[in-house]
Amino acid sequence: MDYQEFFIETGRLFYAIAMADGEVQPSEHKLILEMIRRNLKELESSSDAFGTANAYYTEFEIERLIDFKVEPPEAFNSFIDFATENLPEISPELRFQLVQMAENVAESWNGVVHSEHDLLVRLKKTLKVE
Repeated sequence: MDYQEFFIETGRLFYAIAMADGEVQPSEHKLILEMIRRNLKELESSSDAFGTANAYYTEFEIERLIDFKVEPPEAFNSFIDFATENLPEISPELRFQLVQMAENVAESWNGVVHSEHDLLVRLKKTLKVE
């Protein structure tokens, strides 16, 4: 699996969850940045040709999506397509952690709203996480 692509797609996932209610709230954005540094960077330590940890591509992608005001379903479906194609290469532990982090993003602003809940259900089904 291409880890740089994995982290870009993870950025799309987190963006879609955060944007499900219409806006990436500052608290959601802050939490995502913390999770990148605290969780994602620890999960996989690969780096690009310039020595940048691939985990930071999650952050770069979120910033790009915010700047271009990408529709949440487009970002979410991109992640789902990637996950479906690469599911055998994504460990059960990593799948579980992705779901946990997505749930944390959804809960970070006014709890989980209906649109976020629907995305989380689809994410769990795709990643085969109970």
